[in-house]
Amino acid sequence: MKHSLLLLLCLSAALPACAFLEAAGDVEVPQDSIPHAQFLLKWPNVDQLVGATLQKAGSGQMPPGFPTSLANGSLAHIQGMMTIDGECRRSFDQAVMDDPKVPLKNLHVEVVNCGTEGRCTAECLDQYGDPFRGVRLQARVWFNLISSDTSAKIQDIMKGQNNPDMIAQIRLRFSKLAFVQDVIDPATGAKQTATIDGLFSGYELGVGSAYLPGDPTAVDDDTAIVKQRYLASISPDTPQRFELDPTSDFSVKLRKAIVSGQQVWVAVYQRIDVPEQNLYAVRLNGGGVDLDFQPEIVISFIKTVTGAL
Repeated sequence: MKHSLLLLLCLSAALPACAFLEAAGDVEVPQDSIPHAQFLLKWPNVDQLVGATLQKAGSGQMPPGFPTSLANGSLAHIQGMMTIDGECRRSFDQAVMDDPKVPLKNLHVEVVNCGTEGRCTAECLDQYGDPFRGVRLQARVWFNLISSDTSAKIQDIMKGQNNPDMIAQIRLRFSKLAFVQDVIDPATGAKQTATIDGLFSGYELGVGSAYLPGDPTAVDDDTAIVKQRYLASISPDTPQRFELDPTSDFSVKLRKAIVSGQQVWVAVYQRIDVPEQNLYAVRLNGGGVDLDFQPEIVISFIKTVTGAL
């Protein structure tokens, strides 16, 4: 009995010690070594998305009275244009971003028309598999998660080790994640910025591999990070950390790339559902995604010792 009690006490004491040793072996890559993403990712304007249809209007191929510009057009106008043209989706691509200091490139935006029953059926299902009615926005942009300078600093911290399991955590710390658009104050006429997150019926932000468009070897490894229910809790005063699922295919590939000393670009994607009743309230011109996030990478030297604890 005494031996059993002694063994139990030893085990109880050893568990916190192991946890302490593992925590003591964790080293976070300094934040100033990893690019801090702080930018307003602007939507393409309506004319860029439906310009071809507007040209038809100007040449007299559309019904009389059809507008030739939609500078202040809403998602309802975009859906109407796409319905006239019998289209399921339209896309916009921008290879180079407006701000060269921001480590972003290859913006791709898609608008999916989910306004008519039987149209775009496979692409217009909600998270429960039921038909969605409205407009689905999807955006992808490449982000330079690991620059050449960051890679060199990580290699210095790892001291020649190249075991992917040394990457204990990969996190994104969000201080801002809000969808905004310009509005005019009816009382003063002044332009203001309004947050429109409340107009969405579905939202997801995640990461995936940065494949070139049309790459025949591309495999969908998108990994969700932020769901709609967390949007309201993110603010400069209440930043939120989200860990990348360590078991996902993307995470496994990313860890291998980091320890091999490669410069790494990842695709940051967003998927947004705007229901029909809110389409007139959402405008793309003057709108965008206001983002502020800090990638965080934690390296664990305990991970390199197998069976030591």
